[in-house]
Amino acid sequence: MKITVALTPRMLRAPRDHAVAVVDVLRATTSIITMLEGGLLRAIVSDNIQQARKLALNNFSLLCGEVRSRPPAGFDYGNSPAEFAGLSFKGKSAVLFTTNGTRALAEASSAPVVLAAALTNRRAVARRLIDEAASRGLNAAVVCAGVERGTAFSLEDTAAAGAIVEAAREHDAAVALTDEAWAALHLWRWYRGDALRMFGQSAHGRSLRELGFDGDLRYAAQLDIFESVPVLYHDGDTKVLRTRPPREKT
Repeated sequence: MKITVALTPRMLRAPRDHAVAVVDVLRATTSIITMLEGGLLRAIVSDNIQQARKLALNNFSLLCGEVRSRPPAGFDYGNSPAEFAGLSFKGKSAVLFTTNGTRALAEASSAPVVLAAALTNRRAVARRLIDEAASRGLNAAVVCAGVERGTAFSLEDTAAAGAIVEAAREHDAAVALTDEAWAALHLWRWYRGDALRMFGQSAHGRSLRELGFDGDLRYAAQLDIFESVPVLYHDGDTKVLRTRPPREKT
């Protein structure tokens, strides 16, 4: 089995041949994991804002997300994992739209299995990724959400992907790394596990700090604090992240 890192969503070749983990560490996947840990039943992801508004109305769901890092008019919440950590979502449903993260999840949705990854669930998601790939006879891929609507390289997502690759190799030393996976791993190790320093050097991290989201940087920099792994399921045309499989319809 090989593990690769797609530096942007469109760089993942043959998604149907891979088990995929999508990472948008600042901040969408970190937020999704936090909300599900806080009792959220499901996170419906949308790749455009008009669709997100309709999905929230049709599914009696909270509407969360950001445009240019801020919550758009009419949204219940933004995209702040630090804020979500202090809230209870028990029994609730939410629709999320973000500039990069939810688009990346949507682009990866043709893969046989898609997981939401961050530093906060790094080891858990690495184990699940490798086990899913092995059981299905697939290779594994970590897909970086990137910036500029997923069209450009992101320092923080690539380093976080390297952290996941590191945990994957610790879980299964026989996993072979592509050049992209080696590059991400070496980038992560250059920071010696100091994610907060890495965020401070990334363009998006600096932008969030200037907007007053320093608490999100500190929160997203935490390693391995959660064991849950959100999995993307298809409910018709709707893409839904859950930590448990949905009940079968009768």
